[in-house]
Amino acid sequence: MNGYTAITPVRDEERFLPGLIESMTAQTIRPRSWIVIDDGSTDATGRIIEQAAAIYDWIVPHHLDSRGARAAGGESVIMRFLPRSAWRNQDFIFRVDGDISFEPGLMESLMHEFERDKRLGIASATLMEPSNNGWREVPTPSFHTRGATKLYSAVCFEAIGGLKSGLGWDTIDEAHAMMLGFTTRSFAHVRAYHHRPQGGGVGLLRGRLATGRSAYQIGYSPMFMMARAARRSLKEPYVLGSLLLLAGYFEGYLRRQPRLAPPEVVKFVRAQQRRRLMLAKSLWR
Repeated sequence: MNGYTAITPVRDEERFLPGLIESMTAQTIRPRSWIVIDDGSTDATGRIIEQAAAIYDWIVPHHLDSRGARAAGGESVIMRFLPRSAWRNQDFIFRVDGDISFEPGLMESLMHEFERDKRLGIASATLMEPSNNGWREVPTPSFHTRGATKLYSAVCFEAIGGLKSGLGWDTIDEAHAMMLGFTTRSFAHVRAYHHRPQGGGVGLLRGRLATGRSAYQIGYSPMFMMARAARRSLKEPYVLGSLLLLAGYFEGYLRRQPRLAPPEVVKFVRAQQRRRLMLAKSLWR
């Protein structure tokens, strides 16, 4: 096994970045290189990165000037600093957020799953988030790999052409991978701790709106979205959350926005969703 390259885009993460650095440096299998991109931070993030890079020569810092709003997930800067030459002769690319921490065996456990399943293209940990009763597991379909911790085989990463930049990127990549015959999995026995709850940066209601916009970019079918909204109406924020979900989704149609997902991926996603709605066997489970 030839190892892996890790990459992390961060902005204003002085609170949580030290925890990620501690997690990465404690791994039983360390990266050959870890590219950390300070995407226009105004706090001590840049200094924290430089201090770590002075100790560990495999940490590669990059600092960008502030450019205002970022594309969702930071994928635009990730692909800027992740050309083929950055991970040539390595087996994996690990994309990880700056507000994550995990145990020393996380990378070893995920890499072991690729040995078990030769078709595995993307793997991720199960996310744990803080709640009033301690850490709680964030439920997700088994095929969905959370963007906060994604391990790609180099073969899969190249096959899907890298990462898209914008809302829905972390579903488009796995849909594309499945369409090409790879499997994608999140693993319950591999856990990562997400210190900023999902949507915590934008608020719950704005998060629902963003989820709807993301669904449009991925290419979800209107029928599937209506079913999803109906199911979400039973969860807080009741009804309003579902209305915002649909508003974000149909906004794309009203504005005639081009989709982020390629047409062939949209076709694949909708085919899987139709099978789900018909209670037939589907990869979208």
